[in-house]
Amino acid sequence: MVNKKVQRIKFIIAIMVVILVAVAIGVRIHIYNKNGEKNMPYTISKIIVVSTARKNENAEQQPTEGTESVWNFDIIQNNDVYIEISNKNTRKNEKIKNVSIEDIQIVEAPKKGGIRVYMPNSLDGDRYTYTDEYEVGDSLTYRGADENSYKNLQLNRNGGIVSFSFTNKEVGNYASGNDTEVTFDGRMLSKLNLKNEDLKSKVSFNLIIELDDGKKYSGKVELDINCEGLIENGTSKIEITDFSNIVFKRI
Repeated sequence: MVNKKVQRIKFIIAIMVVILVAVAIGVRIHIYNKNGEKNMPYTISKIIVVSTARKNENAEQQPTEGTESVWNFDIIQNNDVYIEISNKNTRKNEKIKNVSIEDIQIVEAPKKGGIRVYMPNSLDGDRYTYTDEYEVGDSLTYRGADENSYKNLQLNRNGGIVSFSFTNKEVGNYASGNDTEVTFDGRMLSKLNLKNEDLKSKVSFNLIIELDDGKKYSGKVELDINCEGLIENGTSKIEITDFSNIVFKRI
């Protein structure tokens, strides 16, 4: 009888231990899913979005016969993103192998036109060339290197900057025979009777940091591209340093 009671007590204790362990694991998983990694060796330190507009050099139109149009060209509205990756808690010789942008989503499209994503070009001169050759497909990867190079899609393996552009190539065509000169920036958009709110958008993507020791961290980034002051000032700039809403996890 005594042995049975002892066995029952041991069984109950064992069950309680299993339950407590399961609860502890569940709590840790919940906390991790909510807060993610807290001691990543590399993480985002700053995001800058620079919005402006330019003439589409690859689609200049010829004046229509019989008209006196001095200007006749398509306008591109571009939002160039710069993401700075910094070393926060590097241990030993941890270096960046790759930084990738994946699962790019246009959460809210602009009222006018549509958004496409472009990588920096490999040519000298302007950083971006808005042709099919440089349009981003499913993902964009920067390789770790000795120094940053946008045109070679490289960032410093000790921390650097990656860049890409959310671009609207369908805002419209500007044709006029009245203007003697045109300022080639966001102020051109007023000539198409557009407002800043017609151009704002919301995008998201996964930022994946891979280290040379095989560790990979992924976090979802959401950007509200509001284009505030773009048409009035010619350019608009957003600078983000608070990333408490981005949860990075090991993958």
